[in-house]
Amino acid sequence: MLPPRRLALTIATKLAAGVLAAGAIAVIGATPALAVEPYPSAPIITAVNAGPAATELQVVYTAPLAAGGSPITAYQVSIDGGAIWFTCAGTAGICPLGSLTSGQTYSVILRAVNATGAGEISNTGVGIPAAAVTESADKPKVLPKPRVRVSAKFNSASNNLGVTSPTVRLGVGALPKFRFSRDISNKAAVERNLAVTATNQDGIVRGVPGAWGWLDNRSAVFRPRTWWPGNSTIKITSTLDNAVLGKSGRTYVVGSTALARTYTFLTGNSVVIKVDGKTDRMSVFIDGVKRKIFPVSLGAADWETSNGVKVISVDKEPLHTYTSAALGITDPDDQYLLPDIPWNTRLTPTGEFIHAAPWAYSRIGSWNGSHGCTNMFESDAKWIYDNTVPGDVVVYSNTRGQTVEPWNGPGGLWNIPWASWLKKSALHSAVPDTSAATGSGTTTPVESAGV
Repeated sequence: MLPPRRLALTIATKLAAGVLAAGAIAVIGATPALAVEPYPSAPIITAVNAGPAATELQVVYTAPLAAGGSPITAYQVSIDGGAIWFTCAGTAGICPLGSLTSGQTYSVILRAVNATGAGEISNTGVGIPAAAVTESADKPKVLPKPRVRVSAKFNSASNNLGVTSPTVRLGVGALPKFRFSRDISNKAAVERNLAVTATNQDGIVRGVPGAWGWLDNRSAVFRPRTWWPGNSTIKITSTLDNAVLGKSGRTYVVGSTALARTYTFLTGNSVVIKVDGKTDRMSVFIDGVKRKIFPVSLGAADWETSNGVKVISVDKEPLHTYTSAALGITDPDDQYLLPDIPWNTRLTPTGEFIHAAPWAYSRIGSWNGSHGCTNMFESDAKWIYDNTVPGDVVVYSNTRGQTVEPWNGPGGLWNIPWASWLKKSALHSAVPDTSAATGSGTTTPVESAGV
């Protein structure tokens, strides 16, 4: 089996700009971070082209940056997210796949193998086996009539993060959203014509594994497979101009020429805070390194703090008054009024905060007794208040509470299981049939996906 660290990087699903007509290309994803020796790092898929026959694809790739502790002996390809792997045949840099279904969309990943085993998994490429054509179905040379133009608004910090400026650095849990001016029936065309990349502080550009999810017929949110890379410039390059995005009755819906642009936002340090309801401890990870450990007290029985991902917004108050009435408590024996409580960082619109709790110092770090908020010592709550930004992530576990609902705050959508999120994507919702897939007669399947 792959080591756990590497398994976490296995499936990247991200569309890049390009067209996905029969025989055309869409390349998605990113190069995962270099693997620790002795395994090879990830190869890079640069294109997925239609093959010579209508049932073939050719995966074009570049070699990994690091071969690991021994030379690379083979490359393996998968078209089902890594459940089955085929050993590539053919010339170096090209991996052929055959016995595919003409006209069906395939998502492809690749990995290199050396004497130690299989290495990190590549970015994801998408292609359709069919005879090559010279024109994209999404963007025909002659636009159909009658037609109407559609525009879109972009929000790099959707779900009420409270930030609008593209120059403000966001946390790695921000979720960008497009909101179109008309209903979109050809959602796959939208996804094919949006490419997401991240440029780090060294100027290295990589695709971002992830998927677009449609909240309704007009709104699409991009969710990375994991968090955004920290300290990066995120670019979403749109080629939606003059793309046919479906029909409204008899009228074709076509992307406005103003949609030929790149949308940009910035991420700051990768701040991921983990709160364990069993140990009553909060651990703060900055750029992957544990920097702080704080004692906490969470929700008591019947008022359990919710589990799952929450995302910090601009909704912070240096002083906040907490009342039983705000929680709908009517029991006369459970009434309370706590005025001017310091250092309040809201996590959900339903009332979960991180805040100081001077009356609860005896239980902080020992047992849970709040009405759902995260109680902290005053200096610790102030540290959270001062050192977090909109988009920073807080993950709760072992609270005995329910999981945060998708609608409940800026972090809600992160709690949709990844497989369920992919079902919200027009491109990733279909599961490809791999039963007949081979590699142009010579690529052979690997016995186990856990090589």
